[in-house]
Amino acid sequence: MNEEQERAELLAALHAAGAASEEDERELEALLAADPSLVEVVKDFQDSIAALASSFDPLETPSKTLANIQQQIAKEKGGILRRLRGWFSKS
Repeated sequence: MNEEQERAELLAALHAAGAASEEDERELEALLAADPSLVEVVKDFQDSIAALASSFDPLETPSKTLANIQQQIAKEKGGILRRLRGWFSKS
């Protein structure tokens, strides 16, 4: 797999996970326009995430806990996903 394919798969995974930035989304849209077969890669990631999510029993979370988690996520602004994008971003 070459760097362009790895980048396309990373963008597809970020998109499927709902973690792609606006810039990532624009780049993915351009890649999809150039290579329609990438649609299947995106669909595969979406299916995998859906299967993983459905394999867990839902948890009841107190609203205060959920609010704290949401605040922390907002502070980190992507956390590990942002770092992953940095590692795989174009030079």
